[in-house]
Amino acid sequence: MRDRARPTSLLAALTAPLLLTGAVAAVPIALATPASAAPHGCQSTKLDHATASSTCHYGPGQQRVVITCLDGVNGERYTFYGPWAQWYQNSKASCAAAYRQNISYITIEVR
Repeated sequence: MRDRARPTSLLAALTAPLLLTGAVAAVPIALATPASAAPHGCQSTKLDHATASSTCHYGPGQQRVVITCLDGVNGERYTFYGPWAQWYQNSKASCAAAYRQNISYITIEVR
């Protein structure tokens, strides 16, 4: 009878660490936080030749305006970022040298 009990205890001894490993591996999945939704219903506004702003009307999260400025003297393009802002707040960015740079492209980043 000892021979019959031995394989069962051996099987239990081999499967117990696997069960515990599976339980430990499942803990991070159970504790994971859901992804937050990004704001939407966003719009950008060109305030003048070198300044733009953005705002979003729906959803949690943050947004910011991103502008690309074209330098009229050297022909280079420069990217400037507005501060991160909550939805329904404005994010504003300006070209660094407004006397010689103009906005050539406006986008909005969300997170």
